[in-house]
Amino acid sequence: MKFFFLILFLFITTICCAQVSDNFSDGDFANNPSWSGDTIQWEVLNGMLHSNDTVASDIFYLSAPSATATNAQWEFWDSLQFNTSSLNYIDIYLISDSANLKATSFNGFFVRIGNTQDDICLYKRTGSTTTKIIDGADGILNTSNNVSRIKVIRDTANLWTLERDLTGTGNNFVIEGTITDTNFQTSSFFGVVVKQSTASFFRKHFFDDFYAGPTILDTIPPALTGVNVISSTQLDVHFNEQVDSSTAQNINNYSVNNVIGPPATAQRDLTDLTLAHLTFSASFQNSLLYTITANNISDLSGNILPANSTADFVLPEAAQPNDIIINEILYNPNTGGEDFVELYNRSSRVINLNELNIASGDYDTQILDDINIITTEDVFLFPDGYAVLTESPEAVMSQYYSPSPATFVQVASLPAYNIDYDIAALVDAAQAVIDRLSYSDTWHFPLLNDSKGVSLERINPNKQTQDSTNWHSAAESAGFATPGYRNSQYSETSGDGSEISIAPEIFSPDNDGHNDVVNINYHFDAVGYTANVIIYDSRGRYVRNLVKNELLGTSGSFTWDGVNDKREKSSIGIYIVFVEVFRIDGTVKSFKKTCVLASRL
Repeated sequence: MKFFFLILFLFITTICCAQVSDNFSDGDFANNPSWSGDTIQWEVLNGMLHSNDTVASDIFYLSAPSATATNAQWEFWDSLQFNTSSLNYIDIYLISDSANLKATSFNGFFVRIGNTQDDICLYKRTGSTTTKIIDGADGILNTSNNVSRIKVIRDTANLWTLERDLTGTGNNFVIEGTITDTNFQTSSFFGVVVKQSTASFFRKHFFDDFYAGPTILDTIPPALTGVNVISSTQLDVHFNEQVDSSTAQNINNYSVNNVIGPPATAQRDLTDLTLAHLTFSASFQNSLLYTITANNISDLSGNILPANSTADFVLPEAAQPNDIIINEILYNPNTGGEDFVELYNRSSRVINLNELNIASGDYDTQILDDINIITTEDVFLFPDGYAVLTESPEAVMSQYYSPSPATFVQVASLPAYNIDYDIAALVDAAQAVIDRLSYSDTWHFPLLNDSKGVSLERINPNKQTQDSTNWHSAAESAGFATPGYRNSQYSETSGDGSEISIAPEIFSPDNDGHNDVVNINYHFDAVGYTANVIIYDSRGRYVRNLVKNELLGTSGSFTWDGVNDKREKSSIGIYIVFVEVFRIDGTVKSFKKTCVLASRL
């Protein structure tokens, strides 16, 4: 019985040592597998193997038992935070008959990352002689931060294939080359060797996800991950892994709706094998949502894309002035919160926010001097859509309810808006103004104890941005801000068709989000009217000079929040709205309308 268990133990030990798999999640390199060598020059840092050698002109290594040699795959991730050179590179030994990777003579195969040509190559070592057998592309490591994932496969016919993915994700492998070599059919060790020169290269080597074992069979089908619109007739279609050229270049494997149909040509990218370029005979229409459907496309292992895989795309249009407006702004957040600017697309166009900037400027001169890119990625704002710009969506959503987290756009830098007054502007790449708001903290509801943590909301998106009566504090019932959805103080101003109308006739200015303001709507057949609007109480006493000598359009509205000229809340009761309009031709019209200022019971 003891003999049986001894044989079983030796069998398990042999299997465990036959291959290497280590992501260092156990926090060390002493076990599973057991690495040996210059152990004092290494550490595990943040779940990665990290060089810890501070000796100039040094070579140090680690090795682990590995019998992987034929019909096999080797794979690993590395990050070299320096420009490689002839004195600063790493060797990953796939096969070695010696545990000491600094020995003067031993046999094996290794991948060298870096060297004079800043490349990734496969070498064979015979005794003390090294021979480059796959020469990778020069110059690909000529940066100060090199991340890569390397994969080497040796098949049953001893065909070696060297692949690298400079994104480090494993989704963008590029073949560096292939060669047939039958040498060294057995192995005893796998390992890593670092060669470094001066102090500027110390502790800048990271490794992870070592694998040496049987070839990993790919049984997962590719996925259609997205579409980029290149022009009105060209699309780039992206997959999550490399795809077969014959299926990716078959035009009948693609179709676009809205009478577009299949492409005229399809070409897999020459270097990025996850990308296909499509050209169509018919042109896409601006701001029309399209869907592309793909079928029968396979990856390099023959796995086929799920049937009828789809992705949506749209050809956006350039924003024109007032297409997108500033709809809400929080410039004085609570402690732990963040500023935000909410945009609203009131046009019929689909607009890409990566073509726009958010800005601020000098309030006195009105010159914009702090202009910030919103995003470098494609972010489409559809008609009637909202976008909330902020440096921290998490901070905003932790303090305010939002039913639409997808409306948040994280910006690298939002202008630092002043609390008392400032400019918020939306401009295009040429700095043409799409919308501009010069706000004042006095626009808040005067009866608020403090405007800290309270956003200013636009009452009606179709009124002029700079109309101070079209802005109001967000309602308390809405949590004092409504990022990503319709404003709590939103109100229509269409009127009843009369030249002057009041809506609602009863309002309660208590900032609860329900009838907090009264709208004084006007509609005239002629142009050129100038208006004065004065509020009186039921006894004819003066309350508020709301509008003074303001040139009107043919239709629009004014808003009264129930506050008098002393910025005090008016008493409950009936109020008279006196409107006088006149033109330079001598035409004068006067109107008296009533409204009721009420309060909650």
